[in-house]
Amino acid sequence: MATNQKGTYALLAILLITVMSVGMSVNGYPAGGDQQGAGEDWAKDSIANGCSCHMDEQLDEGMYMLDGIPSKYVPDTTYNISLVINDTNVISDPEAIRYGGFLAEVSEGAFQTGALYWIGEGGKYISHNADSNAQRNWTFQWTAPSEGAGDALFTIYYNVVNGVGTNGDQWGYISSVSIGTPQVVSEEASIHELGVSLMQYWIALLAIAVVFVMILLAYVVIRGGSSHYRG
Repeated sequence: MATNQKGTYALLAILLITVMSVGMSVNGYPAGGDQQGAGEDWAKDSIANGCSCHMDEQLDEGMYMLDGIPSKYVPDTTYNISLVINDTNVISDPEAIRYGGFLAEVSEGAFQTGALYWIGEGGKYISHNADSNAQRNWTFQWTAPSEGAGDALFTIYYNVVNGVGTNGDQWGYISSVSIGTPQVVSEEASIHELGVSLMQYWIALLAIAVVFVMILLAYVVIRGGSSHYRG
């Protein structure tokens, strides 16, 4: 029988939409994960370590709106997630061909494919591509995992760009949690679940101990008798 892990969901709920104010940034590509040299290795490294391209420091003056991530997901349900970003410090050239981009990772479930997005590692990662970097808003889909998969942690980097070079662009970082059903921690049944009572359990242990003592006594007696015979 599977055993469900009990957690303190009230504390996790506090993390529902948390903006991290530290200066973290990722290695940005105009075509996101689709660009040559990017791909899954780039996404994994960027999420884990960040980088120092474009602008090393986040000025915390950017704005964002993240909508569609449920506080508690329904297993196997597909949700539309919308991300809108902006930054008052970044003024885009009217003739620019790039305005922004994003990279997201989810710990459970999977992002869905789409013409405007790059998908990596079976839906664990999603980013803009060359067809969706001339905007600062995106709507993509995420399918929640099956029951018993646990909480889904979303990590999202976004970049507001001016379209005229690598200077003056601004990065942002968002973390969000969608609470799920507890993970299955073991498929093995406990001894009590097999119908063995506590008394029976201790009686069995005692019987095993008695057997070992009897074997030890027999060994001592036999060894002592053998030594006396040789003498």
